[in-house]
Amino acid sequence: MRAATASLPAVAPARGRATANASRAAVRVRASAAPAAANDDDDDASSSSRSRRDVAIPRDTSSSSSSSSSSSSSSSSSRRDVILRLGAALGAASLAAPTLTPAPARALPIAPLGGVVRVGGEKRVNVPIDDIAKQLEVDLREGQYFVTGKLTRELFADDCRFVDPTNDVVGLSRYLTALDLLFDNDTSSVELFDVRVTSPTTIEADWSLQGYLRFPWKPRVEPYDGHTTYVLNPENGLIQTQTQTWSISGAKAIAESFTPTAGAAS
Repeated sequence: MRAATASLPAVAPARGRATANASRAAVRVRASAAPAAANDDDDDASSSSRSRRDVAIPRDTSSSSSSSSSSSSSSSSSRRDVILRLGAALGAASLAAPTLTPAPARALPIAPLGGVVRVGGEKRVNVPIDDIAKQLEVDLREGQYFVTGKLTRELFADDCRFVDPTNDVVGLSRYLTALDLLFDNDTSSVELFDVRVTSPTTIEADWSLQGYLRFPWKPRVEPYDGHTTYVLNPENGLIQTQTQTWSISGAKAIAESFTPTAGAAS
């Protein structure tokens, strides 16, 4: 996910209040695909800690039903309205792009990603890490999940954190919603280069991504390379964080998202 945000993207602060506002407006606009230079370690650690502490995962409760019902009842006109709002936010952020540097998003979401809810079947806990790496390879190479959302949900914690240079989303369900708003599955693709286990709790992958976003002005995502690091929870073996870095800056990603094209050739 260079997943624009919903999710899909926000960017790091530059100079003055205008840049700060642009950063807040752009937060969730590129969801999928991963993170650049973060803030200092203490800030990142406290932010991650707050994200974990604040997330409440509803089970079979009325609030869960309400959240799921609200998400499923969204109409096509509602989606178009969301996309137009994303475009307006991207435009504001792109004005400040020359002074921005990539960093995890810290602003409020500008699209309704919903609450963190359980998705998929029974979680597959304590799966050997080599087997998880093999499944991620299938999900990326065949499922193209950075643009389609077709991943093995049972291997990810429901409160998994997804970070890239323009986006910072907590919640597997919210990440999947963001991807659904972003990429045109028919014209976008992921090329996987490598997936490997690098420690008892870490898997890394290298890939490239290109395609078109769903926005009415049909922005083109030019091919870029990415690196993803998956960190597993040592207690249950589920993927707890997915962090991405890109070969392009967050500012360039936002600029591309706001550049109209004629769309893919037929």
